[in-house]
Amino acid sequence: MKLLKLTEDQLRNICTPINLQRAENYVGRFFDCKIQNNIIVGKIKGNHGIYNVTLKIDSDPLEYSCECKTSKEMFCKHAAALGLTYIYTPWVFESDEKIERGNIKTLDELSFYLKTTKLKTLIDELRKKGVGVAKLSDLIGVSLQQIAAILKDEEKDKYHVLTDPIKLVCLYILEKDFEV
Repeated sequence: MKLLKLTEDQLRNICTPINLQRAENYVGRFFDCKIQNNIIVGKIKGNHGIYNVTLKIDSDPLEYSCECKTSKEMFCKHAAALGLTYIYTPWVFESDEKIERGNIKTLDELSFYLKTTKLKTLIDELRKKGVGVAKLSDLIGVSLQQIAAILKDEEKDKYHVLTDPIKLVCLYILEKDFEV
């Protein structure tokens, strides 16, 4: 399993700078997000109702559709925002593809698992094994307040640079079955 690659450069190549800048205001505001093969789909409330937005991310140039008026003329801010949402918070996109942690055999599968699993889920599993957030905090050198802020932002689909490394530590602890 592998998440399809999408980069900000791909979006910059098709989107005007002003639309890409405006798109940043819409990141994290999509709902009903899905990955369907090579297409990402999401809905967003725009100025004139709810827009259905799609982005085919394995095409060059990127193929898109949006129900807003601007999209008929150019790559709109909603399509760019859907792409940015996928880049920054891929876990908000539902996928029929799932991978069990015990079946991870490649780095691509590990990346897929990390991007599609919430940190809160892993921390809850640690708690069940008797490893609290305070112990995790001491182990990784990240304050309890920082972890709490990361978890709170994750609920709002915001991404922190520390999220994936913390997830990796959680996975390591869960897999090693340490004595508490």
